[in-house]
Formats: sequence, structure tokens, C-alpha cells
Amino acid sequence: MSGFPLEPADGLGHDAFTSLVVSLPRAVCVYDDRRRLVLTNPALADLVGYRLDELDRVDLAGLMHPSDAPRWFGLVRDVLDTGTAHAGYARIRHRNGNWLWAHGFASTFTSADIRFVVLVWQDRTDEIWDNPRLLDEAEVASLDVVRSRAVIEQAKGALMVVYSISADAAFDLLTWRSQATNTKIRVIAENLVLAFGDEIHTPTSFRDRFDALLLTAHERRSG
Repeated sequence: MSGFPLEPADGLGHDAFTSLVVSLPRAVCVYDDRRRLVLTNPALADLVGYRLDELDRVDLAGLMHPSDAPRWFGLVRDVLDTGTAHAGYARIRHRNGNWLWAHGFASTFTSADIRFVVLVWQDRTDEIWDNPRLLDEAEVASLDVVRSRAVIEQAKGALMVVYSISADAAFDLLTWRSQATNTKIRVIAENLVLAFGDEIHTPTSFRDRFDALLLTAHERRSG
């Protein structure tokens, strides 16, 4: 069937899952752990007004409103990072030129040691026009995403300082503890940040040296 999958993905090669996605009545996108779109379904083609055999030639990212696209690409990243499902609204351009208000629900799963995000879309344009308060709910959801991302970055920073490791290595550590304990990365990060502030006390000499680095940071050259 044309357009499935869009790009090769080793962990998405089994026909059963692909067949399931293709048969779903709701519009579906699947992204891999590099945030690449790897699978879509006929319902998505219907949502945006294209034929199935045209869908693999359509820039789906380009159909999203420029004001909404960065938030949704960030949401896919955050679902991968935190393992927590997120939802919200975005404007998507139909082939006829009209803008749809679509509700998206994103969740993650793992196949062959690769993490994927499944994004399910539903046209809610009529409901938005009848009940604009639904957009307020979307804003609250966006704030929750931002807060989750912020605490993960704090935890990564602490690990980078303590272990003198890169940002990627710090995230790998959080992921390891998340998988080993069956705990969401966001929860691991929150607990680590709280414990770090309560239990780790840096010596005065360290703080004095850091004060000097902070006050002279503008004079230092990067690279």
C-alpha cells in the first residue's frame, strides 16, 4: 500500500502493527526516536483532503500552522523524553485551503528497543467554534509540557556537573533509571532535583570558585 511506511525503521518492520495503524478509523502519524515521520494511515489522508497515493508526497509538517508547528514538534520530543502522553490542539491546512482545528493525542511505545510516538488526530473544528474554552485547556496542557521539560533539563544539568558527562550521557542515565525502575523519566527527574537540593551541600571553597567563574564568564571565549 503506497505511503506505508514513509521511511525505513528497523523496529517498525512487523506487518501486524503496520496493518493495525493502516486500518484505524482515526488519522495516525508514527514518529521514531529521531522525530522522523515513519508511518501514516488512510484516515490521515482523508483528514487533510488528499488521496492515499498522494500522501507520501505531501509535506505534512508544512500543513501545520506556523504558530503551532514548533509546539507540536516539541511535544513529540517531550513525549519521547518523558514517556508521558500529551494532548492538545493545532491548526492544520486542508487541501481546499481551509484551516482545521485538530485535536492530537500523543503517546509512546517501544518496539525492538526503539521508542516511537503515536500521534492520533481528530477534527474538532466544529466543537472549537461552538466552545472556544477548549483552546484554554490546550494552553494548560502546553504549560504542563514546558514544566516537564524544564525539570528534566535540571536533572540533566546536575548529572553533567557531578559526573562530568555530556547532555546525551546524562539523559541516557535518566532513561536507564526510568527503565530499570519502571518509573517515568519526569518523576525520576523531579525526585532527583528535589533530593539534590536537600542532600547535596557543596563546600564553601567550591561556591567561592564558582562565584569567580560566574563573574568572569563574560570575558571567556567559547570553542
